[in-house]
Amino acid sequence: METRKSYCEKNHLDPDRMFLMVLGEGGGLLPCPVGMTGYFTAITDTGLVCENEKLGVKKELPFAQFESAEFGIGSAQLWLQCQVDGHPVVFCSPRRYWKSPAGKLLLEKIGEHTEIQGWKEYQKYTGKLFLLYMLK
Repeated sequence: METRKSYCEKNHLDPDRMFLMVLGEGGGLLPCPVGMTGYFTAITDTGLVCENEKLGVKKELPFAQFESAEFGIGSAQLWLQCQVDGHPVVFCSPRRYWKSPAGKLLLEKIGEHTEIQGWKEYQKYTGKLFLLYMLK
């Protein structure tokens, strides 16, 4: 798989606005043929531009269409379960991406349109005692 850095260089994108999304459910908005499908996701002022070159998919999910969002932890991953224009969109990302400038920007932009629930799970997953929490 192409790295985030090479993808940003190739497409002339700011790495602080690029998020690696591992889609668990696309709700018909984004294909998820293998259960967990990776998307390079550019964060714009108006939405997420999700691209998977192997699938030939490039689609924008406008922030204005985010109706709900909630963090949850499953399979030792932090998941963000969203309702986007009436469709479930569920994704995770490696821990370092949630803590990155892009991850923080993503949450800020979604939070401008809907309240994000489950911040306690986010804090546990991104906090210093992460390994201790995961071992429980």
